[in-house]
Order: sequence, then C-alpha cells, then structure tokens
Amino acid sequence: MDDKGWARHIAPVRAAGAAEAIARRLSELIGARILVGGDRFPPEKTLAEMFDVAVMTIRHSMAVLREEGLIETRRGYRAGTYVVPDVLTRIRELTALHPYTLDDIEELTVWRIAVSGEASARAARRASEAGLSRLRELEAAADAAIAEAEAYRTLDAGLHLHIAELSGSRRLVEAEQGIQDELTRLLADHPGGVEARSTPGQQHRGLVSAIEGSDPAKAREQFTVHAEATADLFLPFVQ
Repeated sequence: MDDKGWARHIAPVRAAGAAEAIARRLSELIGARILVGGDRFPPEKTLAEMFDVAVMTIRHSMAVLREEGLIETRRGYRAGTYVVPDVLTRIRELTALHPYTLDDIEELTVWRIAVSGEASARAARRASEAGLSRLRELEAAADAAIAEAEAYRTLDAGLHLHIAELSGSRRLVEAEQGIQDELTRLLADHPGGVEARSTPGQQHRGLVSAIEGSDPAKAREQFTVHAEATADLFLPFVQ
C-alpha cells in the first residue's frame, strides 16, 4: 500500500492465533477508514516485519481477508495486494449477514460515550495549537463533503480518530479505531442522506468548539449529544 502513515497503527502480535489477530487488525483499519479502497499493502516481507511474525503467517492473514472479499491481489502492471475499490459495498454485504439490533446500537452508543467522550475531554485539556489547527481542517473538510456519503464517512472517522490522538492515550486511539470500524459497518447498511448528516447533533461544531475552548466537561457533553444523535438515525432501521 502507498505510505499514508498507516504503519504507526501496527504493533507486533503474539504467536498464538497471530494470523487471525492480524487479519482482524487489518480488517479494523479498513473499517475505520484508515485503509480505503484502492490502497496498496506493502510486500508480505515488510508486513511480517511490522507485525514481527513469519511471512507464512502474513500469507494466512491475507488469505482470510481475500476470502472475505476485502482485498485483492493484482498481477502485471502495478502488481500487488490492494483494498478492493468497492470495499464499502463488500462491508455492507458482510454486515447484512449479521444485522445490528437495537441492543447493539445502544451498547455501541454507551461504548462511544465512555471512550470517545473521555478522549474528547482529554483532548480539550491537552491539544496543541497544531493539533487544533488540524482538527479545524478535518471539520471543514467533513462539512464540505456532506453530500457524499463515502467521503464524509472517511473524514468523519478521521476527525474522531484525530481527537483520540489529541487525548495522548494510545489505548483510547486503539479503542476509537474499533468504534469507527463498527460505525462504518453500521453506516454501510444505513448511510442516511444529506439531511441526516446535516442535523445539528451530527455536525461537529459544538464538539470542536469545546475542545478549542479547553473545556473538558463541555467536550464530553457535546460528544454525548453527538453520539446519541447518531444512534437516533438508526432506530427506525433496527429491531
């Protein structure tokens, strides 16, 4: 894959169950929109070094992702292994096999408030001016992409991942990646429309303003509003 800084999200894995763990990790990075359709993976040897495993382990991992239809290997010109271009369509198909329930939505919302709410509060205390500048750029880019569901999903995930990074907690960043993976799977089946993405609760201005204002309590409160507004979008579609 072309280098987009994604390798910093990789860490060595334990030998037992390593192939499955690596497959899950790469699948999560795809779901979190850190890897997107058309991105190319580095050679198997490089991936093996990143995860500190044998090349054969990486081959098993990639075979799992290939079987799920999330990646493809091309021959000839620009040969290599890539995230499939229409990966969100494939994620939608996989999600349809195990549709979300109302309990799933409620549990995900509680998880988001606990993890992302804390990340937002810590970001309000710790964000540098450079970090805030990047946050404003991501907010503006998401607003500009509101008419395009796939682009908006990528930018929305990127904004929340950036907030987690501003928290200064590696564990919160990893947890946020899992959350964004789940949201992508949920939104792939129920992407909503421009009107849904335009509601005040779905917009990020209140949250970003609280972080800019170094107000942890307000940041946590604004994130709760945001998470609950997202949950409300799905209620008509689940049982």
